[in-house]
Amino acid sequence: MAKTKIKIGFAGTPKIAFDIFSEIFSSKDIATQFVLTQPDKLSGRGLVMSKSLFANIEGLTVMQPENLNEEEFIKKIEAFNIDLLVVVAYGKILPSWLLNTPRFGCLNIHFSNLPKYRGAAPIQRAIERGEKETGISFMRLTEGLDEGPIYKNIVINIENKDYFEVESMLLEESLRSVCDVIRAVTKNLQPKEQDHSLATLANKITKSEGQIDWSTKGKEIMNKFLAFKKWPKAFFRCGGMDIEAVNLHIHSNDTGRPGEIFEFNEESLKIYCGDGVVAVTSVKLPGKKVIGSKDFFNSKRDIILQGDLLI
Repeated sequence: MAKTKIKIGFAGTPKIAFDIFSEIFSSKDIATQFVLTQPDKLSGRGLVMSKSLFANIEGLTVMQPENLNEEEFIKKIEAFNIDLLVVVAYGKILPSWLLNTPRFGCLNIHFSNLPKYRGAAPIQRAIERGEKETGISFMRLTEGLDEGPIYKNIVINIENKDYFEVESMLLEESLRSVCDVIRAVTKNLQPKEQDHSLATLANKITKSEGQIDWSTKGKEIMNKFLAFKKWPKAFFRCGGMDIEAVNLHIHSNDTGRPGEIFEFNEESLKIYCGDGVVAVTSVKLPGKKVIGSKDFFNSKRDIILQGDLLI
């Protein structure tokens, strides 16, 4: 007698969600009935319609509802009679009816050690605040923001790692565990309640946060640089333009007026910060390609001078 497959739905939108979906989709004992993903949107300067990563999978039902409470949509989801809905960075708040429709509820994969860093930007906020560890929380979704009980937690070390490195590590660990967690949940694994008194928030990032505040300590500047590598990137104002710092490091503990140029040469642009000097070794000017410190110095040596003050 053939073994009954676990019937799931999947809700997710970005590439990292698609990668986790692909791991689940390849499993022989888990049957994906449908995918929910965000509606296609116009993007880029040419306003090109971006197609969903899930669109070209043959035989897969992909839905992109604007309204999750539409009667026809509700009936369609209920008819699938799924065991579990797996949610990874879907981008919409799930209404209570959808949380309660699957037999075993909704499993969310959240990239932090809950209850720390609930919210939209857990990876970035953990790096920005200098955390040595973060992780993955396999959580039962509830109506509260990332407040649901935890099925499994995985901890990883993130010291001196940037956003891309941490995301890659978290994805790798998620791929190793996700199918086993799905199997365990549908065998009635009981999740453990979070300690809500320890909760912290990982608020959505704004573009202005990428601007380097030279009055802060070098380590804080480095943390922001590593955290915001994907977006909005670390930048500083100079000569009336925003210049992206593509590479930087802490140079020394020499002290001076924060934001003042300590030295500018072919090696780097060195700037006083709150407790020392930070060296910028490659940059990107607006609309231009990334250039190293030598080309930056040769192009701006008559404009950017030692003693100038950056804002």
